[in-house]
Amino acid sequence: MALLTTGLTTGLVIDVGNLETTVLPHGRFIPPSNLHLSLAPHNNIPSNLLTPELLEDIKTRVLFCSPVMITQPSIESYKNFSSATDLYYPITLKDGTRANLLIPGWIRERTSEVLFEGDEDEMSIAQSILDSLLKIPADLRKPLISSMLFIGGTSLLPGFQTRMKQELSRIMKDPVDYEKRRFGQLLRLNKSIKFIENPEDKGAGRIFMNNVRGWIGGSLVGSLKLSGEEITKEKFSGIVTDWSIGNWNSPVDSSLDRELGNAGNK
Repeated sequence: MALLTTGLTTGLVIDVGNLETTVLPHGRFIPPSNLHLSLAPHNNIPSNLLTPELLEDIKTRVLFCSPVMITQPSIESYKNFSSATDLYYPITLKDGTRANLLIPGWIRERTSEVLFEGDEDEMSIAQSILDSLLKIPADLRKPLISSMLFIGGTSLLPGFQTRMKQELSRIMKDPVDYEKRRFGQLLRLNKSIKFIENPEDKGAGRIFMNNVRGWIGGSLVGSLKLSGEEITKEKFSGIVTDWSIGNWNSPVDSSLDRELGNAGNK
């Protein structure tokens, strides 16, 4: 649905969200249900120190993607090659105590490296994009890699799309052994890498923000009557699942509903 906001019918949509990345080709002759590829790593977070909400705010406000790739990554190399500024981020602990969280510049710059690191067992986002292309007919690969659309909040990190292009180009120009074996059929597509509405290109700008583009596309589907047979509110007797909470098998608890409403009003 996000692709509708561009006026195109063929493209590769990469949804880079907070906890999950989804790669989905779109086109007239592509069955999406067979090509859906999702990455969803989960790490335990000490809730007494850093809540998911706090980490999301830190990611939104202070992190960025480094334009410099390091061939042999390590903490020492990250520190040595970073010129980013250290920041103090104000936080309030659960007991009401106020404190400042020191975020070193190299952490601001290199936290996003987890998005670009991959191996044979766990692919990076760039490798997942290429893996999706391998699952479609060869004549559709060039049009799709030339029409990549990034959506989702994490894709709004400054420098994200520039770094992603570097990673894709690196795999195609100088692949390691397992990448050469796995993606050998795609190595000639290096010059075809293009993004739809890349705000980091000179003279470019955003028409829709990445984190709302999917919702706007859904709105267009409803407005243009493209979603098939409709049902009115009066005739609907089922339950619409609230995907924003973990318990998907039962209706939303009223108390949780009030908590979410109060949080949204703050």
